[in-house]
Amino acid sequence: MAVLHLDTWKVDIYDSARPMDYFSKYLTGGEFKSFGDSIISELDAIEYWNDFPVGHKDKAKVEFIDVVDAPQQEYSLDRGDCGVFVCMFMEMTISGVPVKIFTARKDAGFLYRHKMTNIIWDTI
Repeated sequence: MAVLHLDTWKVDIYDSARPMDYFSKYLTGGEFKSFGDSIISELDAIEYWNDFPVGHKDKAKVEFIDVVDAPQQEYSLDRGDCGVFVCMFMEMTISGVPVKIFTARKDAGFLYRHKMTNIIWDTI
């Protein structure tokens, strides 16, 4: 999950599969630079820059931060917890709660998946 802070131009990257070392691969492979350029272009499309002095956009440099203490899933390609962890991280972030897990890693994905199921079925 990526969280953009417009005031600092920093993007916090929460990677629940740290052993795969995606952050380093994307940093050296140029994917983050491309992503940063896309962010600036998208802000252009919604006329974000219109409220700032001329040249402000030229000073924008997006920096990517590897959040090293992001909770880790029990990583397995066939497990399917990645999306569950992204949803969990998003809920914590928008709620202003630190992105931490206080249960065993192997249980965290299951427990949050159960919580999402209850929310979906209780509101339909």
